[in-house]
Order: sequence, then C-alpha cells, then structure tokens
Amino acid sequence: MNVGIIVTTHQGSLRTNGQQLIDNFVNSCNAINSEYKVYVYDNSSETPITLDNQCVTITYVEDQTVRGLTGTWNDGVNQAVQDGCDIIIVSNDDVTINDTINNFISNITDDNTIYGPTSDGILSGVQKQSKPGNGTIDLTNNKSNMLNGFFFGFTRNFVYNYIQTNKQLFNEDYPWGGNEEEFQLRTWKQGAKSLVIKSCWLQHVKIRGWKQLQ
Repeated sequence: MNVGIIVTTHQGSLRTNGQQLIDNFVNSCNAINSEYKVYVYDNSSETPITLDNQCVTITYVEDQTVRGLTGTWNDGVNQAVQDGCDIIIVSNDDVTINDTINNFISNITDDNTIYGPTSDGILSGVQKQSKPGNGTIDLTNNKSNMLNGFFFGFTRNFVYNYIQTNKQLFNEDYPWGGNEEEFQLRTWKQGAKSLVIKSCWLQHVKIRGWKQLQ
C-alpha cells in the first residue's frame, strides 16, 4: 500500500516557524508503517523551505494569492493519483504523527468515505478527544459538526468517484476558509460519507497567523 500525504506550509514574517513545523511533521511521518510520499507545497515562503528526505518532494508556489490553500490541495491530490498512491491524506503542517496513524490508514477502505482522526488540538466537536478511543463516529450530513480540515484521508478511487469536471477535487472558489465544508457538502449529496476513526489520535497545535487573503 502506498500513501500520499499532501501538506502546505509557509515561512515568513507572519509565520516565522514554518521550517520548524514542517521539519517536525516530516520527521514524525517515520511512524508510518506503509510506503509513503510527502508532497510539500511551500506557499510563497519569504525564505523557501528546505528538506533533505528521499520521501519528500517540495513544490514552491510563487504567488499563493492566486489559488490559495485549496490550489495546493488539488495539485497534491492529482500528483498522488498520478503516482499511484492507494491512500491520500491532506494534512496541516502543525501536526505530529504517531503510531496510531497506522490504525487510520488501515481503516481507509471505502471508496465513498472521507476519514478523519481525533485530536485535542481542535476547538470543539466529536473529534476533540484527549486520547485514542475505539470505533468510528459517522458525521455524514451533520452540517453542524463536519470533519475538521486539519487532517483527513480517502482512497484513490474516492478521487475518481468525486472529482469535478474540471479535474479538481476541491472547489477553488474557496481558496482558504470553507474549503473542507464545501467539499463534504458536495460529496455528501453524491453519496459520500464522513467518518471519524477514534483509534487514531494526533497532536495538532493549531498555529494561526498565516493566510494571505489579498
């Protein structure tokens, strides 16, 4: 099984610790037991991100205001599909992966489901947990408690099933906020589900302060 992980980062005056965050994220991916590749998108860092890891590719985005965060998600998903990844994960860079990620990956089996973990690093909702648990929580059609966009995954066939006619999985009319909500609402209408895998618990520090909206 091959896993593709898409993560967007930035280092600059609004976010001086971008290199530290992505270093931690990439290093923590060593907990993954499957073969994996990390697709890092450097969204216009003032000092470009550097990483020395054979499992990582870095794409530098010259102007992040054109397509925002959602554009990097789309590019990463399309590249992971092209590279033959069986499982595709979209993550924030302020996440630390641990060995419970293997529970997450092994549960991503349904081609019509979006999967998310638990964490104490979100503001509220059923995904906010202090430690790993058991079972799953179905959030399908729950508009008031959707999967949090800090970390979610799906199969390659999910992409084939729900990609839009413009060959993009995510709607770039939502370049920053609201992209994960629009994604779930749209795919739910087509029969998709959203599930929380309680046996996966990830640290998420929820660092704010970087969004180039203009």
